[in-house]
Amino acid sequence: MSENGRVLAPTADEVERRFRSPVVVVTRPAIIGAVGMLRVARRFSWHSNGIGHLNGDGRSMLFAANHQSHVDTAAILGTLPRTERNRTAVAAALDVFGHPGNGDGRSLKRECLQLFVAAGFHAFAFDRHGMPLRSIRTAAQLLRNGWNVLMYPEGTRSRTGRMAPFKPGVGVLARFTGRPVVPVHVSGGRRILPCGATVPRPGRVAVRYGAALYFEAGETALTFTARLQEAVHELGSIEIA
Repeated sequence: MSENGRVLAPTADEVERRFRSPVVVVTRPAIIGAVGMLRVARRFSWHSNGIGHLNGDGRSMLFAANHQSHVDTAAILGTLPRTERNRTAVAAALDVFGHPGNGDGRSLKRECLQLFVAAGFHAFAFDRHGMPLRSIRTAAQLLRNGWNVLMYPEGTRSRTGRMAPFKPGVGVLARFTGRPVVPVHVSGGRRILPCGATVPRPGRVAVRYGAALYFEAGETALTFTARLQEAVHELGSIEIA
């Protein structure tokens, strides 16, 4: 959807319609299979720690992870139990999806990209600039509709490996939905697929899950976000055998 030449973040209804579309449903197994074959051919893998922290009561969860590489999403989804993976939607940067086409092919490219990420990763466009209220409403509704949501609160990939400050939108979501927020730390992705690379290199991604955090009485979106960021940072020190 666009308005005055600007791409708008989709609503939850629009996101779910895309996820249910026949072309996405049919294409999804092929894309997941292709990723598996690429892992074998290029000799990269992922391993996890703390998966037992995920709640087993069937409620939707918000996953909040640091972000170093485009391979992070595949690694997180690949280490989740199948039931959780199949109902996890990934908040992807809105500007990655491009701008409305003007008859020059950009619209087709944007549609193909949205199809690929929707089918392969259940990804949807999320506005990462300012206070993206429309995107927050979309994510909140997806959580209420039973979807887990994976977010990268830094807003973009780290170019240095250091975490950037988390944006408070994740705290707003935690406050208004009451859903558990699972801190996730991912490392190793920059060696496999650094910025600018298109072909994965051999390596291993470590995905660490922490105990879920809940928005507490007296907290603000900022204080919750700071607490979450510290939890993700601390997970980075856990060794994975």
